[in-house]
Amino acid sequence: MTMRMSARAKFFLYLFLIFMVILTVIPLLYTVSASFKTNMEIATGGINLIPKTFTFDNYKTVWGMSGTGIASKVTYTDYTINSIKVSLMTVVLVVLFTSMSAYCFQRGNFPGRKFLYWLFMATMFIGAGTVTMFPLLRITTKLGLNNLPGLALVQFGTAGASDLFLTMGYLKTISKELDDAAKIDGCSDARYFVSIVIPLSKAVISVLALYYAVGHWNSYMDALLYMLDTKKYPLQLLIRGILLKNATAQMDNMTEEMYQQMKNMADLLKYALIIVSSLPVLIIYPFAKKYFMKGVMIGAVKG
Repeated sequence: MTMRMSARAKFFLYLFLIFMVILTVIPLLYTVSASFKTNMEIATGGINLIPKTFTFDNYKTVWGMSGTGIASKVTYTDYTINSIKVSLMTVVLVVLFTSMSAYCFQRGNFPGRKFLYWLFMATMFIGAGTVTMFPLLRITTKLGLNNLPGLALVQFGTAGASDLFLTMGYLKTISKELDDAAKIDGCSDARYFVSIVIPLSKAVISVLALYYAVGHWNSYMDALLYMLDTKKYPLQLLIRGILLKNATAQMDNMTEEMYQQMKNMADLLKYALIIVSSLPVLIIYPFAKKYFMKGVMIGAVKG
């Protein structure tokens, strides 16, 4: 039996949805609009969505930016490459080990399997983010992992157990008859995993890859805590002005007026920085959307 909504209920529902869309879209439109405005128009606080004068100067300045005050010149492109590196390393580690663990727990039969699985699942209910920050910082410092690979390992090590739960739920949709057929053909577990499980799990792999790519592309706190070399900072630290603060701290002869001028310039460029830094995600998502939605729905229902 289905419930039908009255005309008044539908009206208020659509009114609410339209309001939420406007509330979400207008800030995004303003950010895009402000990135094409002149510095003077932004500085005077113009809130109009259509720029009085279109200009690409902010984007030209962004691509020409470098780490001022740091010993060696580091460009905006370098920071972008750093973000790409750490995001790719994290995604590869999470996808590889999550899919392998899910396969072992779902298809394997070894002593202590259920105990280890539920022990791992128990971490879903423990918010240990702030608790583990200082120990992880001490460990990475002692091991000399205050670099991009170390940051990727930290982000991979703090991945949630929900990823394993989702992946195992998806693997349940793969018929076990394929396992028997592969064994009859003499296929090893490793060959079966690579040749059959991975290709059939593109949907859930896309979910994990997109989730961690977006999350760690926008990662700020982890990089700020565990990275020591400013030349290896990811893009988000540049956007938030961390390099600017480090640069001014290293220049004893910089006056307060000079610092304020640099800060004002960073504020004027932040809209263009936000748009440019979001482009990789906006480009990737349409291609992965089909697999993303399929993986979420099947993994959630079957899990």
